Amino acid sequence: MNSIIKTTIANEIKALAEKTSQNKVATKAGVSSATISQILNNKWELIADEMWRKIQTNLNIVLGWNIAQTNNLTELCSLLEAVQSRHLAIGIAYNAGAGKSVAYKRHAREKSNVIYIECKNYWTKKSYVKHLCKACGLKSSITTEDMIEDFQSHVSTLQSPLIIIDQFDKLKDGSMDLFMDLYNALEGHCGFVLSGVPALEKRILRGVQHDKIGYRELYSRIGRKFIKLQELSLKDVAAICEANGVTDKEDIKYIFKNSEGDIRRVRRDVERNHILKTV
Repeated sequence: MNSIIKTTIANEIKALAEKTSQNKVATKAGVSSATISQILNNKWELIADEMWRKIQTNLNIVLGWNIAQTNNLTELCSLLEAVQSRHLAIGIAYNAGAGKSVAYKRHAREKSNVIYIECKNYWTKKSYVKHLCKACGLKSSITTEDMIEDFQSHVSTLQSPLIIIDQFDKLKDGSMDLFMDLYNALEGHCGFVLSGVPALEKRILRGVQHDKIGYRELYSRIGRKFIKLQELSLKDVAAICEANGVTDKEDIKYIFKNSEGDIRRVRRDVERNHILKTV
């Protein structure tokens, strides 16, 4: 791993440590406090490349790709600021590849007291709570109950915190129910964003229709509405392409037509474009 990449990671760590603490950054990164201290003190020769890659992954540090100011990114960042400052709870359900996660991660990096997690299908309730704790730099306790109490206690001390639960639709019912407990404990103090693909809205509405426990309450807390985003435009794709070194108008038009509204496909075609230009 070259020094430019290490410098980028070190700068991200420094920014995070200034907002929280070195110990909390170490917990989020899944490494020791000593490792974070060595990075901040430029003692990089003691740290293996594998450790750098682990930190990069756990802290969601994107390398080799520039984020462009798309319409959805602009709108989401503005929305997230409002939700955080006004301590609201909202639901967002829109197609994968629209840039939701990019906006959440950017907001979490740039703003203080933002807790962001990306849920996984295989998580148990304990796994879910463990990752909530890890996202704000808390060490895991033995029991789920203790971790929930530690998490709630920590969030209650923060100024205008925001909890973003991405891919909320991947959680099992028991884990989804925890949102109600967190909301009831932190209402008026904390903002919440529950985000997923359109299947999330369908699941919640189906639960409401069948009067499943917790679904009607959850739907009420987010204002009985799921926010939608806008389709990826040619202007959006052009901004992404140009930010990442593709400026030919015909190439941009091709990438847009081939994208099917998915930023991930745009990135794949941008990288493919660079490869073909070097052949």
